[in-house]
Amino acid sequence: MSSACEHRDDPDWDDLVGVVLVAGDAADAGVIAGIAARLPGDAQGVILLEAAAHLPRRHIDAPAGVSVRWLVRDEGIRAHARGERLARAVHAWCVEWTCTEPPEHWTVWLGPHTPPHVARMARSLLGVAN
Repeated sequence: MSSACEHRDDPDWDDLVGVVLVAGDAADAGVIAGIAARLPGDAQGVILLEAAAHLPRRHIDAPAGVSVRWLVRDEGIRAHARGERLARAVHAWCVEWTCTEPPEHWTVWLGPHTPPHVARMARSLLGVAN
């Protein structure tokens, strides 16, 4: 059986077990860069950050098994609402990982600037209590 654990505080990133999902707004980039630096070398998962515009973005070093994706709201034909691109990316990633062979353990960290609807959706998809 798969279990998900959401961390509202700083978990022990050095002893991470299972797959990690880290998501937040560009305002969370500093904290997220610190998290990425503490992930074990064999960590797997994704870091998703949403930014308002194509401004210089902070470089985030992460282990090879953890992808870092910047999602820009004003990219494409129309500007997206705050949290829209992040919600879609979190949804797609959660569905991909839960529909294939889900890992036994999940670690989910959502930045304090993550829109509430994105947090609710991620918790729902991963079976984490609100």
